[in-house]
Amino acid sequence: MRTLNAKDEKLLEALKNNARISISELARQLGVSRTTAQQRLQRLEKSGIIAGYALRLGNEYLDNSLHAHVNLKVEPVHSSTIINVLKDNPRIETLYTVSGKIDLIAIITAPSASALDETLDEISLLKGIKSTETAIILSTKKGRR
Repeated sequence: MRTLNAKDEKLLEALKNNARISISELARQLGVSRTTAQQRLQRLEKSGIIAGYALRLGNEYLDNSLHAHVNLKVEPVHSSTIINVLKDNPRIETLYTVSGKIDLIAIITAPSASALDETLDEISLLKGIKSTETAIILSTKKGRR
């Protein structure tokens, strides 16, 4: 991995706060020319440090859907199959493998309680799922992902 310097870190912080920031504003915040800011940004993209830019949904949308973290314990022999099935589920926004007492964490977004329930049922019926534990997100106090 390429070592980041202070300007790179400042650039990344600016993009975390607003991924739609203009190159001109980015250059101003970094104290460099527009060309230098553009080149630095392109280098970070090419190296894979910046993998892409994403939509961050607002409360108007988030308040009209349900979001849940689902902790899953799986039988190791079925792990790769389960991961592949879960990756294909459109309601699963993010899927993490983790260390500790659980094996996977799935972040689910569903338009209704019944849709969330349906998704949880689909997950629990997968061969190799030992147990699940679901926490419905009530509100976001800080979110930058």
